[in-house]
Amino acid sequence: MGWNSALENLPEQELEDELRRQMQAYGQRYDVQTGLLNYQSFLGALSKLIRARAGRREIALLWIDVLNLRREFALWGTKGTDALVAQVAEVLRHVVGPGALVGRFSARCFLVALEGAKLVKSDRRHIQQIADALGRVRAPGSRNKVETAAGVAFCPSDADSAEDLARFASLAASRSGYLKSSHVLAFRSGMNHHLMRDHLLEMEMHKALEQKHFSVFYQPEIELSTGRVLGAEALIRWNHPEPNYVTPSEFIPVAERSELIQGIVEFTLTTALRDAQRWRDMGLALPLIAVNTSWSNLRREDFAPAVRARLLEFPIAPTKLHLEVTESVLFDDEDLFAARVRQLKAIGARVAIDDFGTRYTGFNVLKRVALDTMKIDRCFIHGIDHSRDMRVLCQTIVAMARQLKLRTVAEGVEEPGELDALRQIGCDAAQGFLFQKPIPADEMTRFLREWPQRYRSAGFASCLEPAKVEAVG
Repeated sequence: MGWNSALENLPEQELEDELRRQMQAYGQRYDVQTGLLNYQSFLGALSKLIRARAGRREIALLWIDVLNLRREFALWGTKGTDALVAQVAEVLRHVVGPGALVGRFSARCFLVALEGAKLVKSDRRHIQQIADALGRVRAPGSRNKVETAAGVAFCPSDADSAEDLARFASLAASRSGYLKSSHVLAFRSGMNHHLMRDHLLEMEMHKALEQKHFSVFYQPEIELSTGRVLGAEALIRWNHPEPNYVTPSEFIPVAERSELIQGIVEFTLTTALRDAQRWRDMGLALPLIAVNTSWSNLRREDFAPAVRARLLEFPIAPTKLHLEVTESVLFDDEDLFAARVRQLKAIGARVAIDDFGTRYTGFNVLKRVALDTMKIDRCFIHGIDHSRDMRVLCQTIVAMARQLKLRTVAEGVEEPGELDALRQIGCDAAQGFLFQKPIPADEMTRFLREWPQRYRSAGFASCLEPAKVEAVG
């Protein structure tokens, strides 16, 4: 009697027990969802591979993080993410080649172990091709490709144990994600320092948010045709006990990766609206207050309702709130971004694209998302008065913005010559050290009062009182 027949003749309870036993045995070795080796089995097989190497070629361990799995779950649910994960596993099986180990660790991490040497270009090229192959994977019903961060470590040049090799490959993948790199990054010893630094910053930020050790500074936005103050951008600052310990360019990326950015944006938004209300009560009303937000916030279904709740808390016209998002957000998920912009504009808020020019966003994309303001990145402003090419480029950006009916704001203006060039090409507004560096709220109050007497030194021939400026947008 065959095995199948024996199973068929078992009583129902015994058959169920046998099935449970086999499932448990399978689950102890394999990832049930994909059929790949689970993490412990993968490490065991990798340890055997390392012991069997015996002086032969190096072993490469490729660690791949699927970055947008959580977002796909929010959009499509379990069925969508299961299908996406299955596609990733299938592609990896197909491209790794014979003799390679493929495994899965947690929901979004995939591992590949294969023969490969750090200094052999063809091996490094093959490892990159494995990671690149996942770019063909699409979530069911979505145009968005799989977003990955990948790192690689080598045995014995980086480590000689399976666990250390996995840890170092994971560090390299984390660094790749931090840099938003499309390349597989090879492990370097200095990556340990970066990881520990980020970990310490994250823990300190948790505490700083709880203890309210953050503050908001403001940088004024100036209308170039008149010199009047159009508004201010709210910028988060960390009141760390050690001066100059950490800058926003260091702690903001860590906050974005750890979801702490949601608390930081909430704090900045609330503080900025409260300060705007205070200035209005003092007769120094600003036509706009700009607050930076992040992709982490925009992914949330409740983001627009949360913004509306804050606006109701402070009696300020919603049109005075300008939410700024970086240009790179458009590339993460164009459909979701467009939907969030529609929701924010439905409650009356305005939306600006920040750091424009750091990524190329086409005319049709900008038209589709219906923005209000385009902020030109400072890298195009520096030296615009001396570079004909940069001047022509900025002029083209301004012309495109006008066709789209967007206001233009130049960032990082520091020299009078840059101001003159921007006015000549028709840029609407600017901010930068030429007018004022970012300052605390109390100093901003003083700036608003004194600016009508200071504007001539900044290169303006006429200026209106900030309180008399008509609302923008």
